Amino acid sequence: MARRATGSRGAKPLLITLVQGRASNLTQGTVLTALSAAHRAALEAVVQACPDDGLAQLEAAVGGLPGDKAGELAILIQAEIRDRARRDQAFAPLIPLFRPRADQVAALTFPRPVLARLWREAKVGDEPYLSLLDGAGPSHGDWTLVADRLCARAAAVLRDRPGDVWADPSPPAPVSNLSPAAAPAPTPAELAGCFDLAPLARTATPRLPAWLDRPDDEQAAGLRLLIQDCLAVSPEGGRRMVDILFAHVADAERMLRVVTRTNRLADKEAMLSHSDMGVFVERLLASVTTRVARIAAARPGPDEAAMAEVVQEVAWCAGVLGEIDLCLQLRPDSPWGRAARMARIQVAGQMSGLMKSASAAVHAALPMKRQRLSGRMTRLSPWLDAPATGEAVEAAAGLLNAVGGLRGVAVVFGCEADRMALKTELTDYLSIWANEALDHLADGQVAQPEGPLRLVGVAARFLTLIDALEAARAVRRRAAAAEALLATQGASPAAA
Repeated sequence: MARRATGSRGAKPLLITLVQGRASNLTQGTVLTALSAAHRAALEAVVQACPDDGLAQLEAAVGGLPGDKAGELAILIQAEIRDRARRDQAFAPLIPLFRPRADQVAALTFPRPVLARLWREAKVGDEPYLSLLDGAGPSHGDWTLVADRLCARAAAVLRDRPGDVWADPSPPAPVSNLSPAAAPAPTPAELAGCFDLAPLARTATPRLPAWLDRPDDEQAAGLRLLIQDCLAVSPEGGRRMVDILFAHVADAERMLRVVTRTNRLADKEAMLSHSDMGVFVERLLASVTTRVARIAAARPGPDEAAMAEVVQEVAWCAGVLGEIDLCLQLRPDSPWGRAARMARIQVAGQMSGLMKSASAAVHAALPMKRQRLSGRMTRLSPWLDAPATGEAVEAAAGLLNAVGGLRGVAVVFGCEADRMALKTELTDYLSIWANEALDHLADGQVAQPEGPLRLVGVAARFLTLIDALEAARAVRRRAAAAEALLATQGASPAAA
């Protein structure tokens, strides 16, 4: 991936340099003829190496340049854009397999450079029919015959001449935290098997949204029939088809709804764990384990971005575990059951620590201080000389924001009662703190009301972050009234 990115970045500047050099010659009055064969070959190679998202920008840049050579270059770019559109139409069901998953869940993926090479080999001899792919609509029609033929030719190239399209056809090293079955090696043979299923996948992908939702009996039967058809193609056909569909699904956990409907008994853990489809549960649980480790390594602190990332990780794990609970009844003593239970325990422990840190941070930002009443009698009262800005306040705000982000997912980890208890405790503390501070202001015990009023504003902000909105409104109303009264007495912060 790193090599591809580097090459992509380098292609665009090179092409622009060549184009700008031609334009410079034109501005100097040099008479230019058509591109030479050598120049054309060089520019074609650069255009072909350009990433998809860069071609449109290059087309726009070249379009503003004068001269015949710039015009020829524009034609080359347009031809490449059209060719890639045809490729993406013909190989549409398999295109997502050439992109890594954004959620980093283990999945069957293939090297991106293979796609371009494979297309160039597959279309040889079929150039007169490629125009049928232009503007193709539904997943049926004459164009699908061309597309299916191109996919069949791609499968043949992968089997017969893998070295022509695959720089290193040897299988990569397996992923350490997954079983070999859960991480099929991206080999030419595996990709060829996927191309064998392209015609079936072309008709299946439009039905995927229904399978991911609540399919009726007919739709569920269609899914099971699809898997049977794939198994007739290859013993690995069922798993490969689900891998293809998986590549089209952004939310990995939703794929469990498809997996558990591929067979009438697939929603039973014992059945699923001994089938090829069980690898998808393993992948999700492996990703949960990886994320739990990152959550455990995080330490509560003032870094709001880091805390937001932790919340996202927790929410993702909650989504997966919740979906597993919905689709499967895991046995507590099974490997899957133990993995899910351990994940819950570890995340719950981290959430508990986060909530304790949030409570401590609030007390540190708005502390209480013992005040002497008479003799040895003392009582805790708000420390009105505390700073209203700075690290302590922002650290507390960041932690409270993180705790607020756990609303809804805490149920999955059995922490909702703790979250509600924290909300109640902090609501009481902040309300008492703000009201007593305002009492001191009303009694005239504060020489400079500016600072205490800001601190009361901080308390209202904290109440808002923990979703204690009514308490926050009450504090703000009373603070506004106190500020108005001070203003009439000529002692408001503005007057000061």
